[in-house]
Amino acid sequence: MWSMAMLLAAGVNAGEVPAANVIAPAAEKGVPGRWGSAEAVQAKISLKREQNAQEQPKKSVAELTAGQVTSATSVSYVSHDWNAPRNDDTNFGSLPITREDVMDSLSDSKKGNNSKPKNPLLHTLSSRSRCGFFWDDAAVKCGKECTGKTFGECSNAGDCYADLPQCDHNYPAGRCFGVQPGVSDAWCVQTSQTIDETRQPLAEEEFYKNCICEEVVVGPNTPTEEAPLKRNISDMPQKSDGLMNLVKEVAKNFPGLPDCTWRPAKVCTNVTQYECMEGPKAGMCSGDNWYYRPTECTASCVHSSVLTPAPYYAVWRSGPRALPWAKNTQLPHYAPKNTAGDEVTKNAINAPKQILMSEYCKSAQLEFVGVSLFSPAYEEKARRLLDSCNRVGVCCKATEVYADYLGPNAPEGSEEFRYRTISAKPIFLLDQLEKTKEPVVFLDVDLEFHRYPQLFLPGSWTEGPRDVALFNFWANETKIKYRHTPNIGSAVAFFNHTYRAKKLLTAWAEAMRYGTNQKAPDDQVLDTLFNQGGWLARVSLGWLPAAYLRTMPAYYRGVQAVIDHDHGTAPGVQGHSTVKPKLPPTLWHEPVDPSENWD
Repeated sequence: MWSMAMLLAAGVNAGEVPAANVIAPAAEKGVPGRWGSAEAVQAKISLKREQNAQEQPKKSVAELTAGQVTSATSVSYVSHDWNAPRNDDTNFGSLPITREDVMDSLSDSKKGNNSKPKNPLLHTLSSRSRCGFFWDDAAVKCGKECTGKTFGECSNAGDCYADLPQCDHNYPAGRCFGVQPGVSDAWCVQTSQTIDETRQPLAEEEFYKNCICEEVVVGPNTPTEEAPLKRNISDMPQKSDGLMNLVKEVAKNFPGLPDCTWRPAKVCTNVTQYECMEGPKAGMCSGDNWYYRPTECTASCVHSSVLTPAPYYAVWRSGPRALPWAKNTQLPHYAPKNTAGDEVTKNAINAPKQILMSEYCKSAQLEFVGVSLFSPAYEEKARRLLDSCNRVGVCCKATEVYADYLGPNAPEGSEEFRYRTISAKPIFLLDQLEKTKEPVVFLDVDLEFHRYPQLFLPGSWTEGPRDVALFNFWANETKIKYRHTPNIGSAVAFFNHTYRAKKLLTAWAEAMRYGTNQKAPDDQVLDTLFNQGGWLARVSLGWLPAAYLRTMPAYYRGVQAVIDHDHGTAPGVQGHSTVKPKLPPTLWHEPVDPSENWD
């Protein structure tokens, strides 16, 4: 306990983060907490217990799995153990990701009249120059207009900033809807324009009780966080045995690669950021992670202070939502009926060598399951992933195929084995949706959880539920052309238990079987379906922030990881396939299920 207190007091986590994420402000005396008063908390707990008692009992993933395998498949559980042995084996997938989640999203630009409308429900678009206390503050708020030509025109609202994202003064929170009898949508829209300025708790309580808006209400008085300050390396302390011992303790007790908290030597640069602290190579810096060279180095850290900070954006665009199906909508199919996956792959998934699960898969109180597919050479990484799942309380299920499931001509380690196994991702996800009875999140086995992934829970997307959540590393680009052209990474991929999600997975599985697509990067095949096949409009998509796949080196410094890539190792060592994906021809159409939501 004493050593843990020392770790926190010493501030050994050297990444730059906004102040609000470092320490929470002390609660004011007599002011209710985040969940309300003590009485309100007890009432919510009682209500939840009553709801749980009324719910139909469901089987846990562990119980379902036990009934789905034969004696030929080994099923075991991975217990919590941070200090498992490791070796020099590596498995890296280079997958692009999006930016860090830094702000609530502003509504998209809308066509309209810039003059003051007579009808308060018309649009009044910003001139792109507004008042704020710093650029990002002005960007995220639809505040006072300014020109920059008059001294003091912003008064106590800060300074005038130009080149801001466009916003709509009449719809600062997007469309709003009355959810109580007698409350009109128009009243909710009008109130959303000024509710932040009132700062009256009773008025805010009434508004949030009666109205639901597409966006979080962000007004002139909403607190904002500035971009993290870049730490000057010259201000960091000199290296000492005490600092190294503290960092070694961090490595033993927390996931991921710890930060070196001292001033880096001149040989430690942005391309040689890994420093060895203990072992034959102690004191040396390298461009390759020491973690996978235990015979040379038994303890290491990373100088994140020498890396370029991850891109910072004031606006996080959380992804487009699908509209109700139009009348007589039909879905394209790219393979004959019931041939989305080949029989060899299906058999390998249905009769695997073994299934590893985290301890939390024994619980029936689940809202999603993390699933992974791996081969024998990567069992150690799979166990490390499941160990991290245990730490944050997530059910993770890793399925191991046999090393020779493709036959003697395509053994594990061959390019054919690699391409065929990667291309099995969509059919594997369809299989796991059926077997687990829960939404699933595909996880590459070289990942680690650092924090609980809230965005995979129901109700976590303020604008509405998502069918699919992915990385689109062009999601926040300024140019609309790029922003509306998804460029996906699939190392972490959430698929909800919805009709639309299953249909996208089916299309993806069919497309992976077409021509040379089986050897093309699976995420690029998915890009093709979105950008050329019209699937962007058929599912509600969530774009995940960079915290859900912290990656060395571009998206590492300053990113508070929820999911970390391969213990701080840079991706792309094995390289990507150069085969270009192709959109398959449509072979037949399927009418949308009549029970689906129609316009």
